[in-house]
Amino acid sequence: MAHPETADSIPVQELDEITVEARNQNLGAEVSTYIPTTKQRNASQTASDLLRHMAIPQIMISADGAICDLSGKNVDVFIDHLPASQDDMKAMRMQDVKKVEYYDFPSDPRFQGKAHVVNFVMQKYEYGGYIKAYGWENTGNAGQASLYSKLQYKRMTFDLATGYFYLNQRHSGADSYEVFRLPQADGTTEVFERNSIQSNGRQRQNLYWPTFKALYSSDKITIQNTLGASFDHTPANSSAGYVEYIPAVSGRIDYNQNSSSRVNSLSYNGYWHFILNDKNSITFSPRYAYSHTNTNSLYSEADAAEFYNAARDNSHQFNGTLTYSHTFGKWGTLNTMLQSAITSNRTSYSGTATTSDNARTCRIGPGVRYSLSKEKFYGLAGFGYQWDRQEYIDYKDDTAAPWIDLSLQYSPNYLHSLRGEFHYSTWTPSSNLRSSAVIQSNPLMSYTGNPGLVSFDSYDAGVNYTYIPNNNFNITAYASTWIVDNRYVYDYVPVGNGILRTIKQPGGGYSQWRYGVYASWRLLDRRLQLSGQLWCTSVHNGAPYNFDKTQLSCVLQATYYLDNWNFSGLYFSPQGYPDGCMVGTWMYRKSSYNLSVAWYNSSWNLQLQLSNFARWNWKSEKGVMHSPFYDKTEQFYSINDHALARLSVTYTFGFGKKIRQEDEASQQHGAGSGILK
Repeated sequence: MAHPETADSIPVQELDEITVEARNQNLGAEVSTYIPTTKQRNASQTASDLLRHMAIPQIMISADGAICDLSGKNVDVFIDHLPASQDDMKAMRMQDVKKVEYYDFPSDPRFQGKAHVVNFVMQKYEYGGYIKAYGWENTGNAGQASLYSKLQYKRMTFDLATGYFYLNQRHSGADSYEVFRLPQADGTTEVFERNSIQSNGRQRQNLYWPTFKALYSSDKITIQNTLGASFDHTPANSSAGYVEYIPAVSGRIDYNQNSSSRVNSLSYNGYWHFILNDKNSITFSPRYAYSHTNTNSLYSEADAAEFYNAARDNSHQFNGTLTYSHTFGKWGTLNTMLQSAITSNRTSYSGTATTSDNARTCRIGPGVRYSLSKEKFYGLAGFGYQWDRQEYIDYKDDTAAPWIDLSLQYSPNYLHSLRGEFHYSTWTPSSNLRSSAVIQSNPLMSYTGNPGLVSFDSYDAGVNYTYIPNNNFNITAYASTWIVDNRYVYDYVPVGNGILRTIKQPGGGYSQWRYGVYASWRLLDRRLQLSGQLWCTSVHNGAPYNFDKTQLSCVLQATYYLDNWNFSGLYFSPQGYPDGCMVGTWMYRKSSYNLSVAWYNSSWNLQLQLSNFARWNWKSEKGVMHSPFYDKTEQFYSINDHALARLSVTYTFGFGKKIRQEDEASQQHGAGSGILK
């Protein structure tokens, strides 16, 4: 007889379906990694678009596409560890982006010691190339069109790009409201206002930039050389209106202001990286730039003299960083570096001032950075010294100061990250602040520089915490401060019957704080994405301006994806911020908003934006400055803050298969001008 079957004593239970979802976002002590979805890639025309769609919690994207961290500090962009510019980011093929990495003080020498880095990791193929055409039109703008072409074969890449830009802007410029307090010989003070009201303005600009880039890349060698030129011509930049004085000395006085400029530049950028063995590497990044600049301006008022000013400048600039990197394995990485920067400016003036300037600035300094990664912790400590030599005609000054970088990050798992940082460095004044020429711009205002300026001290520190529980939600809280010591400031002093703007050092203390929170949330099976940032900025600006300001601001964005379409809304609240630490101007920017709809596939991307569609004035920002003898309020006008419709189109077609997607050829810029401003 067969043995009978024994009944199972364990009751039968039907299990629910289990879905395992890969994480698109991972926090690490040294690097945070984000993987874009297909919808996010297809919906993006540029790298800035892609970052905005991805809503990475450590960074923010401004309305014009600039990338910074939540505290407002610059974030450098790399493509496969090679530096990229705004033009490179426009030319990228979004479908080739595999992942996006975010670093704070990376140890990798290929990032050239940058503090905050976004690195796009791209698809790699065998051979071939592609061409991408990019252009746009918008109301009041004649438009822009650019063409990028690329050919790759084995380990070599050749890249050519040309760009042409034409701007005919009718509503640009500013109204100004000035208050003069002029001491008199009898001990009294004469106070009067001068109001300059613009009735019309026009600007025309032509820009052409050819660029050639050659790249060789192998397992141990990466060499990139970029040679570019830029021809920037503004043949007309004019405005007209009237001036009135209070108390009135006469009726309204008509004024006309015309200016033109031409800047021709040539530049070379190199990047050479050699891996000697598994523990040692050498990186050299040289840059040379030359610029020739001509400027002309003419200001006239009825029944008053004309004020003509012209300047011609030839500038040379060389920068170079040599880095030797050695890794100790589990005991960290040591980077030793030698940095140098040399700038030479020869400038001549004619018109209200007739003089010549010859300025040179040289900075050289060694330094070391040591970084250590231990599972949940990543730390970096850097120290170096900088020797500065500054020359202006017969004036010479030699100074030396250290720099310090400290950063510590703790990530107990891929959900949480806590980071703190501190930095100290000195900043060298540019040559265009040193001129002793006294230039008069209107009947009551003239300006000059200061040959004796020296470097100022800069301290900054920050802390932030990021939490990413899943692919649908993330949040970051942060705080930062920036303190400047021995700063140089614009100082307005009475001279005769007007004001002379000089540059004084040291000015009163300057400090700035910023703290806030950023969050994003994905709903409806990730078809709807909501993100927002709320922050507060507080500033103390000492003598001669003596003010304390606090401003609360926010940014809100919503995006909905539907098949090959996406619909977005973006809102920037009114903002207040300082116009740098050198001036006492507090900028007020009104709110802005836009709605956009886009259709896309793997080759085409069409985008229509409607910005500020309920606003029919041309007002943009307003700057307010108060000092003991002189106050000024400026109301700026711009077509970008008026109701605006913009159509953007990109098309990308390839041939063969790509060997390696690197950063694209982009506009190269020359050396900074030494012309006094």
